Amino acid sequence: MKTLRRFITLPWARKRLYLEAAVWLLLSWGLVRGLPFRFWSPWLGEQRPADAEPVTEEGKDPRVAPICRCIESINARLGGHLTCLMLAMAAHWMLRRRHIASSLVLGTLAARAPDQSLQLKAHAWIRHGSHIVLGGETGEEYSPISCFVHAGPLARGHAR
Repeated sequence: MKTLRRFITLPWARKRLYLEAAVWLLLSWGLVRGLPFRFWSPWLGEQRPADAEPVTEEGKDPRVAPICRCIESINARLGGHLTCLMLAMAAHWMLRRRHIASSLVLGTLAARAPDQSLQLKAHAWIRHGSHIVLGGETGEEYSPISCFVHAGPLARGHAR
């Protein structure tokens, strides 16, 4: 009930952002849980090698941080049950809709389990320019293996 009261007091622009994020998170949850990766991976953007140059734009767009905070906030309210891939997909699509260049990076980490067997862990994060804006708290330990890029108008050489 407290969460609902807080939501009601938010400005309309923030409410729309939360509702949009909820829709994208629901879509990403359905795709990840219901369909194989090969069916929905083309929706993530142009696939490039992990060592490709980051997509850059002049300066840092101020709309990126509120989008990432909104997605992380919804995940926290859901008890952290959404995966890093679902969060990254939603953020990537929200940034794409606003013509903000971003890269969804997929990475792996080989770690030893308590029984000394080798475990392969996966992680997804979002890069805006050269900065990790979502999933970066653990993403730096992982080795990038692939990235999906959406280049904004400035990165493609077009005027806004």
